[in-house]
Amino acid sequence: MKKLTALMTVALIAIASLALTSCEDDNDHPYYFDLNEALNGYFDRYGDFGTDQRTTADWFDYYYPYANDYDYRDFVNAVSSEIYKSRTTMARYLNGEWEGPLTMYYKDEKGQTVRTDYQVTWHFELSVSSDTQGLGTEWRTNDTEGTTTTNFSWCVNDTGGIEISYDPSTPNGTPINMLIAYSNLDKLSTTEFQGTSVGQNIDEEDDFSLRKRLPQQVAGQGAAKSSKTFGGAKGQVNLAPIERHITIANGHR
Repeated sequence: MKKLTALMTVALIAIASLALTSCEDDNDHPYYFDLNEALNGYFDRYGDFGTDQRTTADWFDYYYPYANDYDYRDFVNAVSSEIYKSRTTMARYLNGEWEGPLTMYYKDEKGQTVRTDYQVTWHFELSVSSDTQGLGTEWRTNDTEGTTTTNFSWCVNDTGGIEISYDPSTPNGTPINMLIAYSNLDKLSTTEFQGTSVGQNIDEEDDFSLRKRLPQQVAGQGAAKSSKTFGGAKGQVNLAPIERHITIANGHR
């Protein structure tokens, strides 16, 4: 009887051991978080400037369900770092002098879309104290109006948009704010700059196609050198329709 009891005890211990082993196997997910792989997948999906925080978190949870909080923190920090690198690269590309045709669209007093063609020169000068902003000057010329010279400030924002704020034409006037949203940027490289600039507080949209004329040296640095091309419009040529989506009735610059 004692021998039978001992055998039963051994059998129960063996069964319990198998059960524990089985549970451990079920929860043992071989896992290694590859940060570079995650970054490549994320930017392939959402482009050079990513997407909002909620969508980013959902994307990460979906593709990396076994990642821990430290993995996510490293991922988010790396995304921010890559976006900042893109902003600084764009700013260095802009730095210098660009020239080419610009077509301005605005509404006249009758509400009709008016088109005016210019040759422009945009001079961007990157600030020595900032990697993503600076000052500049626009020279805009056609046979009817002659040449208009306007100074501006500019920056590359955290979504890849290029914000340009033109100085007011009168001492107490309001600056004219234009935005080249990343989705409206056809191409920005070291030699080409194409897209559409949309008025934020003025009734105007401008299509432009410029080429780099004079690379601007930054103090202590050389001209930008990179093979990367930026453009949220995926390189599609922006053909201006006859009617533009202009809704702000506030004149034009």
